[in-house]
Amino acid sequence: MGTAPKPIRAFARGLDLLAALNRHGGATALTLARETGIPRPTVYRLVETLEREGYVARSPSDERWVLRLKVRSLSDGFEDEEWISAVAAPALYRLTGRIGWPCDLCTLEGTAMVIRETTHRVARFSIDRGMIGRALPVMQSSVGQAWLAFAPRSERETLLRLLAASDRKEDAPARDAAGIARMIAATRRRGFALRIGAGTPWPHTGSIALPVRQGARLLGCVNAIWMARTIPPEEGVRLCLEPLREVVAEIEAALQRIGSAARDPGEPDGIARDGTQRSRQPRAS
Repeated sequence: MGTAPKPIRAFARGLDLLAALNRHGGATALTLARETGIPRPTVYRLVETLEREGYVARSPSDERWVLRLKVRSLSDGFEDEEWISAVAAPALYRLTGRIGWPCDLCTLEGTAMVIRETTHRVARFSIDRGMIGRALPVMQSSVGQAWLAFAPRSERETLLRLLAASDRKEDAPARDAAGIARMIAATRRRGFALRIGAGTPWPHTGSIALPVRQGARLLGCVNAIWMARTIPPEEGVRLCLEPLREVVAEIEAALQRIGSAARDPGEPDGIARDGTQRSRQPRAS
Protein backbone atom coordinates (compact mmCIF):
# COMPACT_ATOMS: atom_id res chain seq x y z
CA MET A 1 0.00 0.00 0.00
CA GLY A 2 1.44 3.40 -0.99
CA THR A 3 1.94 6.19 1.49
CA ALA A 4 -0.73 8.88 1.69
CA PRO A 5 0.22 12.15 0.00
CA LYS A 6 1.34 14.88 2.37
CA PRO A 7 -1.00 17.88 2.66
CA ILE A 8 0.30 21.18 1.34
CA ARG A 9 0.64 23.23 4.51
CA ALA A 10 1.00 26.61 2.79
CA PHE A 11 -2.23 26.07 0.87
CA ALA A 12 -4.11 25.17 4.06
CA ARG A 13 -2.71 28.26 5.77
CA GLY A 14 -3.82 30.46 2.88
CA LEU A 15 -7.36 29.12 3.24
CA ASP A 16 -7.20 29.81 6.98
CA LEU A 17 -6.29 33.43 6.25
CA LEU A 18 -9.16 33.86 3.78
CA ALA A 19 -11.58 32.42 6.35
CA ALA A 20 -10.27 34.79 9.04
CA LEU A 21 -10.58 37.78 6.73
CA ASN A 22 -14.10 36.75 5.86
CA ARG A 23 -15.03 36.68 9.55
CA HIS A 24 -13.52 40.08 10.26
CA GLY A 25 -14.09 41.89 6.98
CA GLY A 26 -10.58 43.28 7.36
CA ALA A 27 -7.65 42.55 9.68
CA THR A 28 -4.00 43.43 10.26
CA ALA A 29 -1.25 40.88 9.87
CA LEU A 30 -0.90 40.85 13.66
CA THR A 31 -4.59 40.02 14.12
CA LEU A 32 -4.41 37.31 11.47
CA ALA A 33 -1.33 35.78 13.12
CA ARG A 34 -3.01 35.75 16.52
CA GLU A 35 -6.26 34.27 15.22
CA THR A 36 -4.80 31.58 12.98
CA GLY A 37 -1.63 30.72 14.88
CA ILE A 38 0.43 31.34 11.74
CA PRO A 39 3.74 33.15 12.36
CA ARG A 40 3.57 36.80 11.34
CA PRO A 41 6.37 36.56 8.69
CA THR A 42 4.44 33.70 7.07
CA VAL A 43 1.23 35.73 7.22
CA TYR A 44 2.94 38.53 5.28
CA ARG A 45 4.15 36.12 2.59
CA LEU A 46 0.72 34.55 2.27
CA VAL A 47 -1.28 37.77 2.06
CA GLU A 48 1.21 39.22 -0.41
CA THR A 49 0.68 36.11 -2.58
CA LEU A 50 -3.11 36.46 -2.26
CA GLU A 51 -2.79 40.14 -3.15
CA ARG A 52 -0.77 39.33 -6.25
CA GLU A 53 -3.44 36.82 -7.32
CA GLY A 54 -6.21 39.38 -6.79
CA TYR A 55 -7.99 37.88 -3.77
CA VAL A 56 -7.03 40.46 -1.12
CA ALA A 57 -5.90 44.07 -1.00
CA ARG A 58 -4.23 46.28 1.57
CA SER A 59 -6.39 49.12 2.82
CA PRO A 60 -4.90 52.47 1.79
CA SER A 61 -6.04 54.10 5.05
CA ASP A 62 -4.59 51.67 7.59
CA GLU A 63 -2.63 48.44 7.92
CA ARG A 64 -5.58 46.09 7.41
CA TRP A 65 -5.94 43.51 4.67
CA VAL A 66 -9.39 43.18 3.09
CA LEU A 67 -11.01 40.74 0.70
CA ARG A 68 -11.50 41.69 -2.94
CA LEU A 69 -14.47 40.75 -5.10
CA LYS A 70 -12.50 37.96 -6.80
CA VAL A 71 -13.08 35.71 -3.78
CA ARG A 72 -16.75 35.48 -4.81
CA SER A 73 -15.70 33.56 -7.92
CA LEU A 74 -14.66 30.70 -5.63
CA SER A 75 -18.26 30.08 -4.61
CA ASP A 76 -20.27 30.81 -7.77
CA GLY A 77 -20.67 27.20 -8.87
CA PHE A 78 -21.21 25.92 -5.34
CA GLU A 79 -23.88 28.50 -4.68
CA ASP A 80 -25.82 27.29 -7.72
CA GLU A 81 -25.74 23.66 -6.54
CA GLU A 82 -26.34 24.58 -2.91
CA TRP A 83 -29.71 26.27 -3.37
CA ILE A 84 -30.93 23.32 -5.41
CA SER A 85 -29.88 20.64 -2.92
CA ALA A 86 -30.46 22.52 0.32
CA VAL A 87 -33.58 24.56 -0.51
CA ALA A 88 -35.39 23.29 -3.57
CA ALA A 89 -35.02 19.51 -3.24
CA PRO A 90 -36.69 19.16 0.19
CA ALA A 91 -39.55 21.40 -0.96
CA LEU A 92 -40.08 19.29 -4.09
CA TYR A 93 -40.24 16.09 -2.07
CA ARG A 94 -42.83 17.64 0.22
CA LEU A 95 -44.83 18.67 -2.84
CA THR A 96 -44.82 15.15 -4.27
CA GLY A 97 -45.78 13.76 -0.87
CA ARG A 98 -48.78 16.06 -0.96
CA ILE A 99 -50.04 15.59 -4.52
CA GLY A 100 -48.66 12.13 -5.32
CA TRP A 101 -47.41 13.23 -8.75
CA PRO A 102 -43.76 13.84 -9.69
CA CYS A 103 -42.19 17.27 -10.08
CA ASP A 104 -38.93 18.59 -11.54
CA LEU A 105 -36.72 21.59 -11.02
CA CYS A 106 -35.11 22.70 -14.28
CA THR A 107 -32.60 25.38 -15.17
CA LEU A 108 -31.67 26.80 -18.56
CA GLU A 109 -28.40 25.41 -19.90
CA GLY A 110 -27.54 26.57 -23.40
CA THR A 111 -30.72 26.17 -25.44
CA ALA A 112 -32.41 23.49 -23.33
CA MET A 113 -34.02 23.16 -19.93
CA VAL A 114 -32.09 20.59 -17.90
CA ILE A 115 -33.60 18.64 -15.01
CA ARG A 116 -31.50 19.42 -11.94
CA GLU A 117 -33.72 17.80 -9.32
CA THR A 118 -36.71 15.47 -9.59
CA THR A 119 -39.03 13.34 -7.49
CA HIS A 120 -39.85 10.76 -10.18
CA ARG A 121 -38.16 7.95 -8.31
CA VAL A 122 -40.34 8.42 -5.20
CA ALA A 123 -43.61 9.61 -6.74
CA ARG A 124 -46.40 7.06 -6.34
CA PHE A 125 -47.79 7.70 -9.81
CA SER A 126 -44.60 8.09 -11.88
CA ILE A 127 -43.50 5.61 -14.54
CA ASP A 128 -40.37 7.56 -15.53
CA ARG A 129 -36.91 7.02 -14.03
CA GLY A 130 -33.40 8.33 -14.56
CA MET A 131 -34.51 11.89 -15.20
CA ILE A 132 -31.66 13.86 -13.56
CA GLY A 133 -29.61 15.62 -16.22
CA ARG A 134 -32.14 15.06 -18.99
CA ALA A 135 -32.45 17.98 -21.43
CA LEU A 136 -35.97 19.14 -22.26
CA PRO A 137 -36.76 21.21 -25.37
CA VAL A 138 -37.68 24.77 -24.46
CA MET A 139 -40.56 25.15 -26.88
CA GLN A 140 -42.31 21.88 -26.04
CA SER A 141 -41.92 21.69 -22.26
CA SER A 142 -43.92 23.55 -19.63
CA VAL A 143 -40.70 24.58 -17.84
CA GLY A 144 -39.33 26.00 -21.09
CA GLN A 145 -42.52 27.91 -21.82
CA ALA A 146 -42.54 29.27 -18.26
CA TRP A 147 -38.94 30.39 -18.70
CA LEU A 148 -39.77 32.21 -21.94
CA ALA A 149 -42.84 33.87 -20.45
CA PHE A 150 -41.21 35.13 -17.26
CA ALA A 151 -37.56 35.70 -18.23
CA PRO A 152 -36.18 39.22 -18.72
CA ARG A 153 -36.88 40.42 -22.23
CA SER A 154 -33.23 40.57 -23.33
CA GLU A 155 -32.58 36.99 -22.19
CA ARG A 156 -35.76 35.73 -23.85
CA GLU A 157 -34.92 37.41 -27.15
CA THR A 158 -31.39 36.00 -27.14
CA LEU A 159 -32.66 32.48 -26.48
CA LEU A 160 -35.32 32.72 -29.18
CA ARG A 161 -32.72 33.84 -31.74
CA LEU A 162 -30.58 30.82 -30.88
CA LEU A 163 -33.53 28.45 -31.06
CA ALA A 164 -34.73 29.90 -34.37
CA ALA A 165 -31.28 29.28 -35.87
CA SER A 166 -31.25 25.67 -34.66
CA ASP A 167 -31.78 22.79 -37.09
CA ARG A 168 -33.35 20.57 -34.41
CA LYS A 169 -36.96 19.66 -35.08
CA GLU A 170 -38.05 20.43 -31.51
CA ASP A 171 -36.76 24.01 -31.85
CA ALA A 172 -38.67 24.80 -35.05
CA PRO A 173 -41.60 26.52 -33.24
CA ALA A 174 -39.18 29.30 -32.28
CA ARG A 175 -39.42 30.54 -35.87
CA ASP A 176 -43.15 31.21 -35.44
CA ALA A 177 -43.06 34.69 -33.91
CA ALA A 178 -46.85 35.04 -33.79
CA GLY A 179 -47.25 31.65 -32.12
CA ILE A 180 -44.62 32.51 -29.52
CA ALA A 181 -46.33 35.81 -28.76
CA ARG A 182 -49.66 34.00 -28.23
CA MET A 183 -48.05 31.40 -25.97
CA ILE A 184 -46.29 34.03 -23.84
CA ALA A 185 -49.46 36.12 -23.54
CA ALA A 186 -51.55 33.10 -22.52
CA THR A 187 -48.95 31.93 -19.99
CA ARG A 188 -48.71 35.35 -18.40
CA ARG A 189 -52.47 35.71 -18.30
CA ARG A 190 -52.85 32.37 -16.53
CA GLY A 191 -49.79 32.92 -14.35
CA PHE A 192 -48.37 29.48 -15.20
CA ALA A 193 -47.28 27.43 -18.21
CA LEU A 194 -49.47 24.50 -19.29
CA ARG A 195 -48.46 21.51 -21.40
CA ILE A 196 -51.08 19.01 -22.48
CA GLY A 197 -49.92 15.59 -23.58
CA ALA A 198 -51.00 15.56 -27.23
CA GLY A 199 -48.50 16.87 -29.75
CA THR A 200 -45.49 16.80 -27.40
CA PRO A 201 -42.64 14.33 -26.85
CA TRP A 202 -44.53 13.13 -23.74
CA PRO A 203 -48.10 12.37 -24.91
CA HIS A 204 -48.72 10.24 -21.81
CA THR A 205 -48.37 13.19 -19.41
CA GLY A 206 -49.50 16.77 -18.88
CA SER A 207 -47.81 19.38 -16.72
CA ILE A 208 -47.83 22.92 -15.37
CA ALA A 209 -44.79 25.02 -14.48
CA LEU A 210 -43.95 28.16 -12.52
CA PRO A 211 -40.78 30.30 -12.41
CA VAL A 212 -38.49 30.41 -9.38
CA ARG A 213 -36.94 33.82 -8.76
CA GLN A 214 -34.43 35.37 -6.42
CA GLY A 215 -35.28 39.05 -6.56
CA ALA A 216 -35.32 40.02 -10.22
CA ARG A 217 -33.21 37.00 -11.23
CA LEU A 218 -34.91 33.99 -12.81
CA LEU A 219 -33.17 30.91 -11.39
CA GLY A 220 -35.22 28.15 -12.98
CA CYS A 221 -38.68 26.64 -13.22
CA VAL A 222 -40.57 23.98 -11.28
CA ASN A 223 -43.23 21.71 -12.76
CA ALA A 224 -45.83 19.22 -11.59
CA ILE A 225 -46.69 16.29 -13.88
CA TRP A 226 -49.74 14.03 -14.13
CA MET A 227 -50.86 11.12 -16.29
CA ALA A 228 -52.78 12.53 -19.26
CA ARG A 229 -54.71 9.29 -19.85
CA THR A 230 -56.49 9.56 -16.50
CA ILE A 231 -56.31 13.27 -15.59
CA PRO A 232 -57.62 15.93 -18.02
CA PRO A 233 -55.77 19.27 -18.09
CA GLU A 234 -58.40 21.11 -16.05
CA GLU A 235 -58.25 18.51 -13.30
CA GLY A 236 -54.44 18.50 -13.34
CA VAL A 237 -54.40 22.25 -12.86
CA ARG A 238 -56.97 22.01 -10.06
CA LEU A 239 -54.98 19.36 -8.21
CA CYS A 240 -51.48 20.75 -8.68
CA LEU A 241 -51.51 24.53 -9.13
CA GLU A 242 -52.02 25.78 -5.58
CA PRO A 243 -49.59 23.27 -4.00
CA LEU A 244 -47.03 24.19 -6.67
CA ARG A 245 -47.50 27.90 -5.99
CA GLU A 246 -47.02 27.34 -2.28
CA VAL A 247 -43.80 25.39 -2.82
CA VAL A 248 -42.38 28.04 -5.16
CA ALA A 249 -43.24 30.73 -2.58
CA GLU A 250 -41.50 28.61 0.07
CA ILE A 251 -38.36 28.24 -2.05
CA GLU A 252 -38.25 31.95 -2.90
CA ALA A 253 -38.74 32.95 0.75
CA ALA A 254 -35.88 30.66 1.80
CA LEU A 255 -33.63 32.12 -0.90
CA GLN A 256 -34.49 35.63 0.25
CA ARG A 257 -33.56 34.74 3.84
CA ILE A 258 -30.28 33.23 2.69
CA GLY A 259 -29.52 36.29 0.55
CA SER A 260 -30.35 38.68 3.39
CA ALA A 261 -28.17 36.79 5.84
CA ALA A 262 -25.23 36.95 3.42
CA ARG A 263 -25.43 40.73 3.01
CA ASP A 264 -24.31 43.58 5.21
CA PRO A 265 -27.15 45.77 6.48
CA GLY A 266 -27.88 48.47 3.93
CA GLU A 267 -25.44 47.27 1.26
CA PRO A 268 -26.21 44.41 -1.15
CA ASP A 269 -23.72 41.51 -1.10
CA GLY A 270 -21.31 43.46 1.10
CA ILE A 271 -20.49 45.85 -1.75
CA ALA A 272 -20.52 49.56 -1.19
CA ARG A 273 -22.23 51.92 -3.62
CA ASP A 274 -18.87 52.80 -5.17
CA GLY A 275 -18.38 49.13 -6.13
CA THR A 276 -15.66 48.36 -3.61
CA GLN A 277 -15.78 45.56 -1.09
CA ARG A 278 -17.39 46.84 2.08
CA SER A 279 -15.39 46.18 5.24
CA ARG A 280 -17.40 44.64 8.01
CA GLN A 281 -16.79 45.20 11.68
CA PRO A 282 -16.32 42.17 13.94
CA ARG A 283 -19.55 41.05 15.50
CA ALA A 284 -19.93 40.90 19.24
CA SER A 285 -20.05 37.32 20.42
